[in-house]
Amino acid sequence: MADAKQNQLQNDETRVDILLFGAHPDDVEWGAGGTVLKLQASGTSFGIVDLTRGEMGSRGTTEERDKEAQDAAFSVGARFRENLNLPDCGVIDSVENRKKIASVIRRWRPKMVLAPYWTDRHPDHAATGNLIRNAAIYCTLKKSNDPNPPHKSSAYLYYLLHHFTQPGMVVDISEVYDRKLELLRMHASQFSKTAEGFGVVPVGMNDYLFGLESRDRFFGSLIGVHHGEAFVSEAPLRLGSISDLPSLR
Repeated sequence: MADAKQNQLQNDETRVDILLFGAHPDDVEWGAGGTVLKLQASGTSFGIVDLTRGEMGSRGTTEERDKEAQDAAFSVGARFRENLNLPDCGVIDSVENRKKIASVIRRWRPKMVLAPYWTDRHPDHAATGNLIRNAAIYCTLKKSNDPNPPHKSSAYLYYLLHHFTQPGMVVDISEVYDRKLELLRMHASQFSKTAEGFGVVPVGMNDYLFGLESRDRFFGSLIGVHHGEAFVSEAPLRLGSISDLPSLR
């Protein structure tokens, strides 16, 4: 009996409820930072996996971005934040990379996986979304040489960054929105100034955080709240009953 309890404790320590993927060290915060803050408040366990270190970015050094990412993860109570060290501006949907993604999922055994939407103007964002979609089958293969056992997550959700499509769901993040902006400012090399202040040509809005808030206000307006984060599910989500849905207002 004691051995069974010990095994259960070990299993709990080596798994998370939700696993979030981003192409770059600030993507999770940019697309799902409010959702992460709400996970923290609810006591839901989660971890973050960045595919690249953002080394090709115009702003900040790789070392600065590493520290910013770890500080942000610590501040929101992530169980861990790890980096797969794929090449920035060179993420591709390959069999090798699918297996790397699958190995992480098999190791942490999340109930739910979140990742960027697979259509986006940044090729790394799009490739990351496609990698997570296509890695799902590698997560369940019994004949894989992966050292971790097969695992099938209950749901895969994809957060919107630059691209718009009709979302399947929107999370109300109004009450934590100021904290989301603080979380993004922890990535000081990326968000402490306007684009003009960084001396780079802006794409879209001159102020990155203003552009972000405009997007999140729009998503919030879809459900009648101040701010929201939008998600897409490629496959229908399984419900045992209509009562499993959150309260509708």
